Amino acid sequence: MESPLHIGDLTTNSISHRLNDTHLTTSCSSSVSSAIYSGQKVIQLTLNFQVGTGKLDNTVVILRRVQDSYVNVTQLFGILLKLGHFNETQLNNFFNNEIVTNIQLQGAGTKNNHFLDLRKHENTQLRGLWISYDRAVALALQFDIYEFTKGLFLVDVHDFDKLPKTNKRFYEGDDDEDGSLAGSPTKKQKVSKEESETRKNEKDIGTANVLVDELSAKNVNYPLTLPPVASTENELANELKVKLGEVFKRDDEFKGELGINELRTLFQPILTKYEPNVVVDIPLDQKGQTALHFASTLASVNLVSGFIELGLNNPVRGNNAGESPLISAIQVTNAMEKGIFQSLLTNWLYPDIWLLDNKRWSFMHHLTSDSAKKIDSSKFYCTKILEYIVAESSRLKDFQEKLLNSQDEEGNTSLHFAAEKESSWFVKILLKLNADVNISNKRGVKPIDFDLVKDMLKPESDEQFDEYIFELIHTGLEFLDKRLQINDEIPEIEAPKVLAAPVAVSGDDSTANTSNRIFQSIQHLLANTNVEYEAILNAKREQISNLNKSLHDATIVTANNRFLTRKVTEKLIELDNLKLQSANITDRLQLTKQEFPEDQEEDGEVEKQFDADEPFAIKPLYEKLVKDESIEDLRENEEVLKQLQPVPILKARINAYKQINAQIEKELNTLLDYSELASKFKKVVSICTGVDINEVDELLDGLLEAVEGQQ
Repeated sequence: MESPLHIGDLTTNSISHRLNDTHLTTSCSSSVSSAIYSGQKVIQLTLNFQVGTGKLDNTVVILRRVQDSYVNVTQLFGILLKLGHFNETQLNNFFNNEIVTNIQLQGAGTKNNHFLDLRKHENTQLRGLWISYDRAVALALQFDIYEFTKGLFLVDVHDFDKLPKTNKRFYEGDDDEDGSLAGSPTKKQKVSKEESETRKNEKDIGTANVLVDELSAKNVNYPLTLPPVASTENELANELKVKLGEVFKRDDEFKGELGINELRTLFQPILTKYEPNVVVDIPLDQKGQTALHFASTLASVNLVSGFIELGLNNPVRGNNAGESPLISAIQVTNAMEKGIFQSLLTNWLYPDIWLLDNKRWSFMHHLTSDSAKKIDSSKFYCTKILEYIVAESSRLKDFQEKLLNSQDEEGNTSLHFAAEKESSWFVKILLKLNADVNISNKRGVKPIDFDLVKDMLKPESDEQFDEYIFELIHTGLEFLDKRLQINDEIPEIEAPKVLAAPVAVSGDDSTANTSNRIFQSIQHLLANTNVEYEAILNAKREQISNLNKSLHDATIVTANNRFLTRKVTEKLIELDNLKLQSANITDRLQLTKQEFPEDQEEDGEVEKQFDADEPFAIKPLYEKLVKDESIEDLRENEEVLKQLQPVPILKARINAYKQINAQIEKELNTLLDYSELASKFKKVVSICTGVDINEVDELLDGLLEAVEGQQ
C-alpha cells in the first residue's frame, strides 16, 4: 500500500500543479467567511476547484476555531481525497500514526491531549481530528497544499465579526449560537454518553491487560518464547485451517470490523467439540505458525484480540524458530500502514517485547538485522516500541538490564548488527540508551571496532538526528537516574485490593454467656481493624499509582518541552544568522554608496553621460576634428594608424551610422509633422471658442469635461 508519509512532489504531478492549472487543467477558487456551528465560532475556508476536462465541481470546506485556532485536519486533507491523491484508508492510517498515537501530542494525561478527536461529533460540520495551528501549517507545507489554504492561516481570528457570513449560518444541531444550551439535558445526555463510552474503552483495555498478563505468566520457558504445541489432532488442525480461512476472508470483507461475538459464533462448533486446552495454539503450517502469528502479520487487531479472548492462542507462544507474534508483526509493513501498531502492542503483544527466539534474538536484533533493506519500517517499529518502554521507568530499567546488551548464540548484541549494517540511526539510538560498546562476540569483535560507532560517539554527531525519540530517551534516562538515586530499585506498583465487608456475628443474649459475647466483640473489632487497615493501604496504593501515572505524563511532557525548546532555539539561531547576513548586506550597501561619485542625486541615481561612440573614437583624430584643425600631420603617425580598424570594419561602421542617422531624421520629421498637426488643431479650437491660440492649452481640460458631460 502506498504510504502518504513521503509527500512533496514538485513535478507536474504535484498537488500545486494540479490545482494551478498546469496539470489536468485544474482551476481553483477560494473564499474565507465566518460561521458558528454548535455554538463554536469558526473561520471557514471554502475551496472550489474543477478537475479534468469534465469540469466536475468539487468543494472542500475547512474550519479553524476562533477560541484556540485549532484546525480540522480531516477537512484539510479533504483536498487530497478530492484530487484522488490518496484514498480515505491511507489518510486514516496516517492520522492514526501521526496524530492519534503520536506521543508528542499527548499532554499531562490522556484527557489533555494536544489534539481533539471529534470524529463522532453530532454536528457533521465539526467532525474530524483537530490539531494546533502550527502543526496544521507544517502539514499543509509538507503535503504541498499551503498555497491554497493560506487564506485560512493568514486571517486574524480577531477579525471574526468583520468577515462575511456563510450562506448557511447554522447546520444540523446549530441552534445554540451562544453556547447557552450546553448545559441542557440533551447536551448532558450526549456528554454523559461520550464519557461512559470512554470509561468502557478504558475498562476493556484494563481487562485485556489482565488477561494477557495471566497468559504471559504461564511462560515456563522465559526468557524464550513457549515452544510450538506438538499436536496429534490432525482432524482438529484441518478444521481450524478451514475455519480460519473463512475468518480471514470475512475479516477482509468487513474491513477489520469482525467483532468478538461473530468470532465466538464462528468457532463455537470447534470449542464445543474439543476440550479448551486442546484447541490452544494449534500450529497451522510447517513453520509452526499459529493463528495469532497470521493475525499479527495481517495487522488485524480484532482477530488478535478475538483469538486471545476466546482462548485459541497465547501471545507468548513462538513458532519453530521461537519467533513471537510481535516479531511476525514487525517483519512486514502492514501494522505500520494500517496505523494500528501501537494498539496492537500496548493491548495484546507487549509481553513479547521481553522474549527471545531460539537464536536468542530480541526484537532489537530483528530490527537492526533488517535495517539495511527495510529502514523506514524498522525505524517506525523501533520508535513505537521504545516510546512504550521509555515512558515507564520500570520498563526502561528492565530493558537496559535484560535486552539492551543481550547477546545471541554468536555473542552479537543488537549494536553489533546495527554497526555491521551501517545503520547510523540505530547505532545512535542504542548509544543513547547507553549500550555497551566493549562487548565482544565469539569472534572477538566489539562494537567499538567499527568506525561508524566511533563516529556516532562524537558529540557533533547529535546534530544529524533531530527526531523526538532521541529527546524522549534522554529525558527518560534522566528520570530513571533520579529515581534510582532516591531508591536503588523501582518498586513494583500494587493494584488496590478488593475488600470484603466483615460479617458481624450475632449471638442470642438469652443463651450466650459473657465469655462468648466478649469473644465475638473481639472478633468483630479485629475484622473492622483489618478492613480499615486494608482501606488505608488501598488509599496509599492508589496514591502511588497516581504518582506513577503523573511521572509517566511528566516524562512525556518534559521531553515534548525540551524538543520544542530545542527547535525554537534552532530557529532563533537561524534568525540571528539571517539578521547578521542582513547587517552585512546593509554595511556593504553603505560602502558601495560611499564609492559613488559625490554629485549623485538624492534618489541614488548617478548622473553620468553615456557616449555610445566612445569605444570607436580615436582621440587624437577626434580632438583635431572638434577643434576644426587639420589632420594631415596625423597621416604618418604610427600610433594613430595602429588604432585604426581594417577597412571592412570601418565601412560597416559608416553604414551603421548612416542607418542610425536616417532613422533619427525620420523620427524628427514625424515629430515635426505632429507639432504642425497640433498647431492646426489649436487654431481650430481658438476660432470655435474665441479664445486666443496661446490660451488653448489651459482651456482643453475644462472643454473635454463639458463635451463628455453632454454625451
